[in-house]
Amino acid sequence: MKKLVSLLLVLSMTAFAIVGCSQKPAETAQEQKPEVVTSASIVNEESAFINAISKDGTWIVAILGDLTTDKELVVEGEFHDKADSTKDIYRKLALYAQDADHKVTARYTLTAPKLTVKSPNFKIQGGTFKGDVYVEANGFNVTDATVDGNVYFATQEFKDSAVINTEAGKEGKVTGKLEVATTDVVTSASIVNEEVAFTKAISKEGTWIIATLNDLTIEKDLVVEGEFHDKNDAAKDLYRKLALYAQDADHKVTARYTLTAPKLTVKSPNFKIQGGTFKGDVYVESNGFNVTDATVDGNVYFATQEFKDSAVINTDAGKEGKVTGTMEVK
Repeated sequence: MKKLVSLLLVLSMTAFAIVGCSQKPAETAQEQKPEVVTSASIVNEESAFINAISKDGTWIVAILGDLTTDKELVVEGEFHDKADSTKDIYRKLALYAQDADHKVTARYTLTAPKLTVKSPNFKIQGGTFKGDVYVEANGFNVTDATVDGNVYFATQEFKDSAVINTEAGKEGKVTGKLEVATTDVVTSASIVNEEVAFTKAISKEGTWIIATLNDLTIEKDLVVEGEFHDKNDAAKDLYRKLALYAQDADHKVTARYTLTAPKLTVKSPNFKIQGGTFKGDVYVESNGFNVTDATVDGNVYFATQEFKDSAVINTDAGKEGKVTGTMEVK
């Protein structure tokens, strides 16, 4: 029995040390307890972590060691500091442990292919997130922590509101880029830079717009399928877009990318390739195929004459679409 009591005491002290970082030394244990027990998640395995950062999770999430997942992570939901609705909107990922004097005693690394941030005023603190971060909310913050990857913002507003701390001893670091990906990128879009995410994004369970963030080479045949609407609005026209570029807040293209695959089959109506290059052959099995300000470095084969007649290879100045090979019904 004595051993059990001692173990519980140690676990309680560990919990206080990890998540009590925002509390003042003068606070009593009784004042600290609600934050630790009722409104925080202290996790050390994948499923618990994913639940903790969800919209049904907690305002603060702390890990107890390095954690690696091959899943894409999404932080979503609106939370308040210390789960108190009278306090500011705030959410925190604590990648560290600390002692009773608030001194950091350990720093941890969270590794994932992608972290999408939809919660306002979300802070990463104390350790390292290894992967790319996609910000779709105001107030993103990196304090005394490192993002070992790129940070892409869905809008200029989100970028302008972000805080990469520069105070001595609290410096936030991003090893890669900090940029607005494209002003088309909204919560109904996929911004991808690896094969699995791209394949999912162009599927019938994917999104109306797919944007790549760099050159991407895939050795598998690709299929674009499913019916989607412009901006994911059912009141708008059927439309789907592959954005092979990045642009700034003034809609000026800042980078163009190449997608390489042996074959791209298009089954989604009104599918547009824009801004960069697809290297491979395209097989069109729907109406309204469109190439604007982009190049298909290969052949385009249409399943029917109707599909060929409805295709648009843009000829407007500055928006020219190009196909280096043949365009024929096959």
